[in-house]
Amino acid sequence: MEKKITKSLNNIFKSKKNRQRFFLAFWELTFIVIAIYFFGNILNRWFFETASASFVSDWPDTSEEKIENTQIGNVNMLVVGVDSVEGTHRSDTIFLLSINPSKSTVTMLSIPRDTRVLIDGKGRKINEILPRFGANYLKNLLEQLFKITINRYVEVGYTGFVSVVDIMDGIDINVEKAMNYDDNAGNLHIHFKPGLVHLDGRRALEYVRFRADAQADLGRIKRQQQFVKAVINKMFTAKNFIKLPTMASKVLKAIKTDLTVAEGITIAKSFTTYNINFKHMSLPGEARYIDKISFFVPYQDRSLEIGASYFSDLTALELDKNYSIKVTESK
Repeated sequence: MEKKITKSLNNIFKSKKNRQRFFLAFWELTFIVIAIYFFGNILNRWFFETASASFVSDWPDTSEEKIENTQIGNVNMLVVGVDSVEGTHRSDTIFLLSINPSKSTVTMLSIPRDTRVLIDGKGRKINEILPRFGANYLKNLLEQLFKITINRYVEVGYTGFVSVVDIMDGIDINVEKAMNYDDNAGNLHIHFKPGLVHLDGRRALEYVRFRADAQADLGRIKRQQQFVKAVINKMFTAKNFIKLPTMASKVLKAIKTDLTVAEGITIAKSFTTYNINFKHMSLPGEARYIDKISFFVPYQDRSLEIGASYFSDLTALELDKNYSIKVTESK
């Protein structure tokens, strides 16, 4: 056998042309093997390693050990839903999200749109801030109220909201009671029957906008919290987690945000379980007329307690043990 192989090689190398062909084929094969190895590593790292955000100055403090395990503490996001009807740019939906992968928790704090804030000594409703002063001003106001750091900002218009829900192939919601509203002038018609309903983007927008019942804005806030919970539950499933890089890229194109695709994937990858503990609450305060204008006036001390308890990695205040914030927890 060895003699046959030796004889074959001798025949190949007898002529100069055969030697050239042999070495050319050898280098081509070597190049192909190296290319497959190189690009295979790139693809593997993109999906499982390098699709991770670098931790910059405005991200939560993270130790080297945590970075290696892709475990991070609270990432606080300001989420604003913009009403773009008739050329307006009001932020009719405002909430904070605290995402804590190390504790497998997501906390949502809703801010009523009539919340009173002071601008140069004058009381204004918080939903006026975005169109008048911009997103950074709104962010700074909430950071001062809760004494926290808000790491990222997300702004969603009607069109973007519809697109995001459709990218996720819709959301299942349990409608608690009949919802009926018709506004011919605004071309808005909302009709839901009680029971489990699958919402595409358009129907989901109708659901989160509805406030034509006795609870008005408070009822709408409750439904928005229920909707966000449903979105998180659907996102953190094995089926959708695999599609996360593609979904994240499409979603971020449909909204306005300073969150990158890599950061979004980093946050998701940091969760060690699909069983997310979702908490939701509303800004504590009371409705009050001031100068004949209806405002929602927040309680400053309780706002600080919420900031320290749910939007900070460390408890920044010595909390009053006699006071407990009402929080709904669900898994």
